[in-house]
Amino acid sequence: MIQLLEEEKIKKSDFIITENYHIRLGEDVAKLLIERINSNFNTKYYYKNGKNYSYQIILHDNLQQLSNFIVEKEKEFDFGIPKIKLNRNDDMKLREKILKMTPEERERLGINKSTLWYIKKNLKTGKTVSIYDKVISKIQTI
Repeated sequence: MIQLLEEEKIKKSDFIITENYHIRLGEDVAKLLIERINSNFNTKYYYKNGKNYSYQIILHDNLQQLSNFIVEKEKEFDFGIPKIKLNRNDDMKLREKILKMTPEERERLGINKSTLWYIKKNLKTGKTVSIYDKVISKIQTI
């Protein structure tokens, strides 16, 4: 949800007030939120034995262990949650600078045309982008 707010994908008009004065997400934003959650659940993390597993599989494994503990198939329960690191090296100011960058600025900064096109394309579609430190340092001089 925070990513969607940062990316300005959610507006006040995306919320609906029901007859009982409950606040609900509109259908389009709810779908967008579900897509983002699915994407996060399919991200892989180091888990048992140092192998990569999707968060969905990790959650399933923990629930299976819990159920085995509850029905006394296992005497111990080790709830394992991997450390989750958000891989972001961009912020709203940097995003705005990139989206507003003109071809002249790009050329003056020495940023490859296709690099800027790719970054802008991903930002416009709401994807998280990886930007090389060298490019970030060039953009921050603007």
